Amino acid sequence: MKTVAIIGVGMMGGSLGLALRKRRAPYRIIGVGRNPAKLARAKRLGACHETTTDLERGVRDADIAVLCTAVSRILPFLSRVLPVLKPGAVATDIGSVKSPILDGAAGLSAGAQGRSFVGGHPLAGSEKTGVQNSSPDLYRGATVVLCPLKRDRAALREVETMWKLCGARTIELEPAVHDILVAQTSHLPHVLSGAFVQMVRSLGKRDPNAKKLLAGSFRDFTRISDSDPRQWAEIASANHNFLAGAVMSYIDILKRTLRETASADEAGSGWRSFFTRSKKARRELLPL
Repeated sequence: MKTVAIIGVGMMGGSLGLALRKRRAPYRIIGVGRNPAKLARAKRLGACHETTTDLERGVRDADIAVLCTAVSRILPFLSRVLPVLKPGAVATDIGSVKSPILDGAAGLSAGAQGRSFVGGHPLAGSEKTGVQNSSPDLYRGATVVLCPLKRDRAALREVETMWKLCGARTIELEPAVHDILVAQTSHLPHVLSGAFVQMVRSLGKRDPNAKKLLAGSFRDFTRISDSDPRQWAEIASANHNFLAGAVMSYIDILKRTLRETASADEAGSGWRSFFTRSKKARRELLPL
């Protein structure tokens, strides 16, 4: 039986522990954190076999150390974890941005011979936080992007196996390619949702009836605006250039839509074409 140390047993880290335990994966799970009460809750909920607030003690026997912390804290923790890991062990993370993390990890790994780092990003989550909101099925069917620091196939296979035991599928991408793609597919929706909420709130200040007209579409579109602002500020900042490009691309699409629908006719042919293309595109991206 191998040992997996989860640093940060919140919603994401807790879901990882629950998934591995639910599927009876051959791992002993150690939850590592700073808050004894939160760690006790994680153990009580079944997210780990044991817990500790001592980082070195928690990772020194680990075969895999998974950094489930905020993006800004991954490299500081990695600098403490890599030197303590036993030879042959691998560290990985769940950060939503990969280029800055892999760049920093390259320097850190130079002095940690025999230990490997594989960048990771599970495309799964929730606007909720805390281990109490974790789920053993969070990663089932999800895609996990892996960005190995070195061409260390053994380390890559170790991390791949862990995620596949959670029910996820893995793909390998270059860090910059990952960041470009998630800027448009994952990070941009948070900007759009936030802008839309602020627009409607401004409208509500001018006319109180606006709030009475909020229907299911508003709730569906804005759910992710309930996410942790600090967490998403870090993600957006770390991926700012690619995210800014995604915003500009979206603005271009909106401008083109206005041009194509400028000549209103009774049948609404311009808008019908727009909504038809949109429906077709969604079904191609998300088959029923």
